[in-house]
Amino acid sequence: MSWTQSDFTLTCTVSGTDHAISVTTPFRYDSLNEVPLIVCLDGAWTAGTVRDATRIMSMSGEAPEAIVVSVSFTDDKMSDYLRSRAQWFSPTPWVPPEITGVKGVKAEDTGHALIYLAFVRDQLLRRLVADYRVSERWLVGHSFSGLFGLRTLFADPTLFDKYLLASPSIWWDDRAILAIEAESALGDVSAKLFMTAGAEEDSLGGEFNMCGNVIELAKILNDRRYPNLELSHAMLPTDSHSSTIGAAISRGLRYLQ
Repeated sequence: MSWTQSDFTLTCTVSGTDHAISVTTPFRYDSLNEVPLIVCLDGAWTAGTVRDATRIMSMSGEAPEAIVVSVSFTDDKMSDYLRSRAQWFSPTPWVPPEITGVKGVKAEDTGHALIYLAFVRDQLLRRLVADYRVSERWLVGHSFSGLFGLRTLFADPTLFDKYLLASPSIWWDDRAILAIEAESALGDVSAKLFMTAGAEEDSLGGEFNMCGNVIELAKILNDRRYPNLELSHAMLPTDSHSSTIGAAISRGLRYLQ
């Protein structure tokens, strides 16, 4: 068996930042009318898991056959890649603690999530929807890109239909995303959202409070009583910050399909 893969570089017209894009279509794509489009941010370490999971889980009806899109920065060094994540995924200017791996940044270097959101909306999605037969749009994110997923949900609720957010960095800048949610809490949010955190993430330190923050945000959103928001969250009892990716994707695909 073979799956069709297309690779290209897409440059943000505003920032000039290059992004490595890889699009894989499902095996039966030519015989299907349309399929979900799953956009995986931090694609270098999320897209492969999503791609392989949809291939096998779709055979048992636990996930859809889907177009899986990997979106990654093109930095040659991991230290630069981590800085790019902090720069473009974060909602506010702030210097994160060095334990995150982000070093050598100033506050003004970060907080550019809305610029990145415009790139996703106006360039990436526009091209993908034009080139492929898409039924619905999903966003997958982990850690900083999970935080970006929340910023997207609160800024442009109709851009994606479904969100799979593993260990979102709600702690960023004294939990600034909660204030952003409160400011945007008008009308309705039409989406399906699945969030996770791992119990072993709390070993990172109390300032991160990964599980507690996911639980609190889920309660806030449920208390809003949005008529068209479907929400579920899960605590993964044996998972660390890195290992949550596989577990979250497996559970999230089943919930969101």
